[in-house]
Amino acid sequence: MKHVKTRWACVLVFGIATAVSFAALGATPSLTGSWVMLQVYPRIADLPLVGSSAQVSYVVQRVDVEQDGLSLVMNDVYCFTFIDEESSIAATEIPESFMQSLRPQPRRATLSNTDEGFALNQPTYIEVRGAILENPETDELPTDPEDPRVIDQDDDGFPGMTVNVSLLGLMADQIYVVQRVQYALQGTVISDDRIEGLIEWTDEQNVLDATSALLMAGTESQQDPDPTKHFFVMLRAEEEWTCEWLQENWREVFGVEDETSD
Repeated sequence: MKHVKTRWACVLVFGIATAVSFAALGATPSLTGSWVMLQVYPRIADLPLVGSSAQVSYVVQRVDVEQDGLSLVMNDVYCFTFIDEESSIAATEIPESFMQSLRPQPRRATLSNTDEGFALNQPTYIEVRGAILENPETDELPTDPEDPRVIDQDDDGFPGMTVNVSLLGLMADQIYVVQRVQYALQGTVISDDRIEGLIEWTDEQNVLDATSALLMAGTESQQDPDPTKHFFVMLRAEEEWTCEWLQENWREVFGVEDETSD
C-alpha cells in the first residue's frame, strides 16, 4: 500500500510566521509572473470489484499571474494529474490528451491585508469537461453519449473525455466521461515566490460509455473529512520548470513524499 506524506504542516507553521512579517511591513506583494501550482484532492472512492479505497489526486499546472494592485488574473495551463491509489487492485490514469484538451478560463482572485498577512481569495471557479452547457453552474450533466451537448473534447474519436482504468493490472479499459469541477482557494502569500492555502471543492462525473460493462456504473466517492488535507501550493517558476520536467520532479519541487511500506 502506498502512503503519501507531505510537509504541509511544517510549511503552514513557517508560512504563518513569514506572513506576519509581510503584514508588519505593509508592502503589497508583487506576484506578476510565471508560477507552478499543485492542487491536492483526497477522497474515498467506491470502486468496482474493490470497494472503498482512498485516492489522492494531484493536479499540477503552470499559472501566468497578472496583478493590478490587489487584483489578480490567473491564466492556467494544465500539466498533468497523478492519482495515488490506496488499493493495488485498481488504477486510474488521466491521459496526456485529456490534460492537453483542457482550456481553462482565466481565474480572478483578490488580495487583502489581514492581521495574519496578505490573504488570497479566489471565488468558486467552474469548469465543465466533455460537454457544452448553456448554464454551466446549474444544468444537469449529460448521461447519454448521443446528447447534443456532448463533445469529443480530447479529439480521440470517443464522446466526452477518455480516462484509462485498469483492474488487477490485467484489464486495460477506458471510460468516457463528462465532468464538472468547482473549486475556491483561500490562501496566504508567504512571500513574493510562494502562496499556499486550502481548497474548497466539489466535482461531478457521469460515465457516458465504457469498454467494460463493469465500469458503466461509474464510481461513488466522498471527500476526505479532514479539510487540511485539501490544499494548494503555488511557487514562482524557475526557467527549467516545464510541464515535462515537472512530471519527473514534481514531488521534490512541492515537498510531497511517496513512501511504500508493508
